Amino acid sequence: MLIWLALAANSLFLLPWCLDFYLAPRFFFLSGALLLSLYLFRNDLRTYGDWRIHGFDLLLMGWYCLNLASVAWAYNISEAIFYSQKVWLLFFTYWLTRQVLSRDPAGVRQAIRQAVILLSYAAGGILIVQIAAAFLQFGSDNERLYDFAKGVSGNKNLASGFLFFLLMLHLLFLQEKGPPQSRVHHRWLAAVLVLLILLLQTRTVYLALAVGALCYVALRAWVNPPFRPVLFKRILPATVALMALVVAGIAIKGHGNSLAERLNPATYLDSQTANERRFIWYKTDVLNEDHYWWGVGNGSWKIWFPSKSIEGGYRLQSYNVVFTRVHNDYLEVRAELGMIGAVLFCLLFGAAFISAFKSLSRQEAESQERHDLIVWTTALAGYCVIQFFDFPRERIEFQALLAIIFAHIAFLSRDWWARLPGLTIPAAARSSCMAVAALLLVFNAIVGWYRIRGEMHNVKLMRGFEKGNYRQVLEEAHKAQNPFYEYNEVVLPLSWYEGVAYYQMEQIDRSVEAFSRAYRLNPWSFQVINNYASALVRAGKYEEAITLYEQALAINPRFEDGKFNIAYACVQLKNYGKALEWLDQVDTRAISDDEEAQQHSAALRKRVDETRRAIEEKME
Repeated sequence: MLIWLALAANSLFLLPWCLDFYLAPRFFFLSGALLLSLYLFRNDLRTYGDWRIHGFDLLLMGWYCLNLASVAWAYNISEAIFYSQKVWLLFFTYWLTRQVLSRDPAGVRQAIRQAVILLSYAAGGILIVQIAAAFLQFGSDNERLYDFAKGVSGNKNLASGFLFFLLMLHLLFLQEKGPPQSRVHHRWLAAVLVLLILLLQTRTVYLALAVGALCYVALRAWVNPPFRPVLFKRILPATVALMALVVAGIAIKGHGNSLAERLNPATYLDSQTANERRFIWYKTDVLNEDHYWWGVGNGSWKIWFPSKSIEGGYRLQSYNVVFTRVHNDYLEVRAELGMIGAVLFCLLFGAAFISAFKSLSRQEAESQERHDLIVWTTALAGYCVIQFFDFPRERIEFQALLAIIFAHIAFLSRDWWARLPGLTIPAAARSSCMAVAALLLVFNAIVGWYRIRGEMHNVKLMRGFEKGNYRQVLEEAHKAQNPFYEYNEVVLPLSWYEGVAYYQMEQIDRSVEAFSRAYRLNPWSFQVINNYASALVRAGKYEEAITLYEQALAINPRFEDGKFNIAYACVQLKNYGKALEWLDQVDTRAISDDEEAQQHSAALRKRVDETRRAIEEKME
C-alpha cells in the first residue's frame, strides 16, 4: 500500500482550484499517506522493524536536521518551514520503504510493477493527447509545447523527467524471469516512453537518457561477463549506426525551431535557455560570496536573488519575468544552505553510489538483486543529471521517487552498510520515535492545508484583480494570508495586492501601510519597491519615495518608469536640476531590432521630450 500511495496515487493527485495544481496538494497528500501507513504498520514496525540506523540513514537525517535548522536564518519562516518539511517527506518515505523492503521485498516489487504500468498509461496517455494537440496546431515548435504538454507534473520539462524515471522502473522487469508476455508489455511501454521523451524536446532529459544508457550497459558489462559479447557485437554497432543517423539528420536540418535543433548540442550554448541559466548561476555565485558557510536559509534564494541586481537578464529586466528556482539543485543548495549544505547534499549521492558499487562487486553475477541494483543506480545517475539543470528537489513526486531509489539502494547494499558503524534504537524508545514522526507528519498536513487554502483564495484574488474588483482583491488577500502562506508563485507578497487595491480605491494611507508590509516580506522586488514609492509620493513623502525608487533602479537599471517617477518626485520638491539629471538617464535605445522594441523606444523618446518641456516650463 505504501508504494501505491507514495508512488502512484501521489504522482497523480492534484487540485485544480489551487494556483499550482500539484505542489501543495501533493505535499498534503503524501503527508497524509505516510501518516496512514505509519498508523497501519505501527505494530509491525515496533516488533519487526529494522531499528538499526546505519550510515546512510544518519546522513539523510542529518540532511533533514540542517534544512530544519536553516529556518533560524532564513529570510521568511513560512517558506523555510515548507521547504524543510519536504525533506522530512523525503526521509520518512525512504525509511518506511526500507522497512517494507526488509519485510516483503517481493510485495514491494509487485507494487512497483503495477504502479509503473498504471503511471505509464496515465501520464503517457495524457501527454500523447497534449503533444498531438500541439503538433496539429503548431508543428514541432518547442515553445508551443510548453503551453500544451504538462502531463501530470505541471510543465513540459518536469513531465519529461517523470517519464525518464518511469522508463527506469520498467528496466527492472525487462530481464525478469517469468511469462514472456509480461516482458513484452514492459518493452512496449518503455518504447512509448522513449518516443514521448524525444517528442517533448527536453535537452536535460536527453542528456539523462544518454548518461543512464551508458551507466546501465557499463555496469552490466562490469559485473556480468556474459553480457560483454552482446555489448560489443550488437549494442555498440547498433548505437554507432543510430548516432550516425542522428548526426546526419542534424547536419541536414539542425537549425530552426524543430526537433532536429533540439537534438543538436551545438545549438544549446547560444539558446535563450542557456543564456538565462548562465546569468542566474553567475548571480547566484555572487550571492554565495556573502553567505559562504550557511547560505541564506531554506526557501530564501528566490527572495535574495534580485539583491545582486538583475542587470543583464534580458527577460527579467524588460518583460518582468521572475525566476523562483536556480535551475540547478546543487547550486540552489549551495545558496540556501551554504558550503556545509552543499557538501552534505553531495555526500548523500556519493554514499549511495559508493555503497552500490561496493555491493555490485560482491554479488552473484546472474542474481536478480544485482540487476535491480544496476537499475536503481542508473536511475540515481539520471536524477543527478536532471537536478543539475532543473529543480526536482522542489517537486513532491520527484522527492518520493528519490526516496524510493535511495531505499532500494540502501536495502540492496545492506550487507555493506552492516559492516560499518551504526546506532540501534532500543525497544523502549521505538514508540516515542514513531510518535515524533507522526507529529511531524501531522504538522506537515497542517502546513499543506494552510497553503492549499491560501492558494485557493489567491486564485480568486487574481480573478478580482483582472476584473478591477478591488474589494474582492482585499477580501481574498486577507483570507489567503496565513502563517504558512504569504507569497504568490512569483514571490510577490499577498499584502502587495492589498496595497494596489487600496491605492486604486484612493485610500492612500492604507495603501502605504500595506506596501510597507509587502516591502518587509520582499525588499528586493522592484515591483514592490516601485509601488510602495508611488504610494509614498501620493502621501507627499517625496524624500522617502526617491530613496525607494533608487533601490528599485539598483536592482533593475532598465526600469525606466522608475527614472520618470524620481524626476516627478524631484519636481514636487522643486529640485528641477535633479529631475532633469534623472530624465537624462532614461535609456531610449531599442533592446532589439524587432518592431515592438522599436516602437517602445520611440514612445520613450517622445515621453522624455514631453517631460523635459514640462519641467523647463516650471523652471521658467
